[in-house]
Amino acid sequence: MKTLYLLACLLVAVLFSASAHAQTNFGFTYDASGNRLTRAVILLKSATIPGDSLQAKKTEKTLEDQIGLQKTRIYPNPTKGLLRIDFPSLSDTESMIRVYDPNGRLIVQKPAISTGNDVDLSAHPAGFYIMVIHIGQEKKEWKIIKE
Repeated sequence: MKTLYLLACLLVAVLFSASAHAQTNFGFTYDASGNRLTRAVILLKSATIPGDSLQAKKTEKTLEDQIGLQKTRIYPNPTKGLLRIDFPSLSDTESMIRVYDPNGRLIVQKPAISTGNDVDLSAHPAGFYIMVIHIGQEKKEWKIIKE
């Protein structure tokens, strides 16, 4: 009976500690002097391709979002290695694409110089990555899954 009670206590402790370490991501903006202006919760977005229909396998489902006034299309997610980022009408503002591994290390950094940009993750192991796109002062983050 003592063993069963200790096992139950251990299970509760493990489950409680796992839920206590959940993270919330925040984004901050600063002025030229380094003072914090705003704090916002960053929502990570991802898209999946439904695998139950034959039509879904023929056409890729794209993730469409907007960064400021700029429309953005990201596909396929999950990816086998090559990720495509489309900007239908990229303006002359400075744009940058960055991909971070699960440990927060920068693994890809490239300027978004055209309406169609490719990010090659084939040299990296399967898992999830965070992609951040900066267009001018605006930025958005997405969770990218590599199979």
